[in-house]
This record gives sequence, structure tokens and C-alpha cells, in this order.
Amino acid sequence: MKYLFKTVLIISILSASAAAETCSLIPAADTWIWSGTGPWGSSWTLRTNIVSLFDQEIVIRFNLSSIPSGSTINSADLFVNRYDGSSQCDSMVCEIYRVTEDWEEATLVDSIAHDSSYHYDQIAITCNGWYSMNLTGLVQEWIDGTYINYGAVFYGIAGTGSYQYFRSRESSSDKPHLDINYTPPSMLEHTTFASIKATFTM
Repeated sequence: MKYLFKTVLIISILSASAAAETCSLIPAADTWIWSGTGPWGSSWTLRTNIVSLFDQEIVIRFNLSSIPSGSTINSADLFVNRYDGSSQCDSMVCEIYRVTEDWEEATLVDSIAHDSSYHYDQIAITCNGWYSMNLTGLVQEWIDGTYINYGAVFYGIAGTGSYQYFRSRESSSDKPHLDINYTPPSMLEHTTFASIKATFTM
């Protein structure tokens, strides 16, 4: 019976796979930039525009320390709430990029360095409400250590709409949030053959 129990235990360890988990994160920092003005880090508003006309960008960063290294990111979606704009339902196309330099929301006033060669998602902002951007690939790259997590930046690239207002983390409601579904490393990845051998020799 003793050895049967150990055998079942080892089989369970070897076949174990972690179940998917979810988390919803509020930004660790967020701000908006209009070069030559600000800083706007304490504002309850995030504002962007068509960047070629008005250099206004929204910068946002999340603390991912609660997600174990080696996790597989199944989905990661950034949600932002648009509550006002230059016209109620004019459309503006926004793209989101990876930030490539460190920053502080209390001091950032100039356009931030980012990898403009690749956008992780593109959305059309129209009427008031919630909008989501797919950051699955970017969050996976951060978790894997491919890139340092300096956050993301998004701004308008085209459309008829002018400025767009979103709620920031300082807002009393409708804060931005990053919803992540991930699978932690399996139990097997944290189990050594030495520990398995020790179990058999008990």
C-alpha cells in the first residue's frame, strides 16, 4: 500500500499541469503627454489626439510581479474608458506600442521613446464607453524577459476625431485595467528528480 501510494503520487506529479489563472491589474503609473506642457501624471484624465497634428500620447505601465516567471500568457487585454472627446462619436484610429525607456508620471513632459516599427493592436475610438487593446504578445515578452517592462504608449494615427479623453488611475471610477489570463509553469517544472527519488526512498 505504501509503495502504491508513492507510485500514484509520482504519476500525479509527472502528469500535473497548472490550471489557468486570471488577474485584473490597475496601472502602477499612467499619464498623458503634450510636449511642452504638463506634467499631467496626477490628472484623473488621459488624453490623446492624432499625433501628427497634436503630439498627445497616453503612457501606461503595470506591475506584473504577481505573474510567475515562465508563465504562458493566454490573453492580456488593456481596457480604457473614453468619457469625452472633441465630438461625441467622431472616429479616431489609435495604435499601441512598446515603450523603450524608463519614465516617471510625475515628471514626464516630452514624447516618450518607443518602438514605432510595430504596433500590438489598432482600434477605432468613436463614442463614449470601454475600449480594449490586445497586449497578449507584449505581456508575454515582458514575462519572458525579452524586453524590460517600461509600459506601453498609444495615440491617434488617423481619423476625423480630434482629442479623446479617457479615465486615468487617479479617477474615482472607470480606471484603466489590464485583464490577464495566464497558465503558471507546471508542477513538473518545479520538481527535481532528486525530490522524486527521495520520495521513493522514504
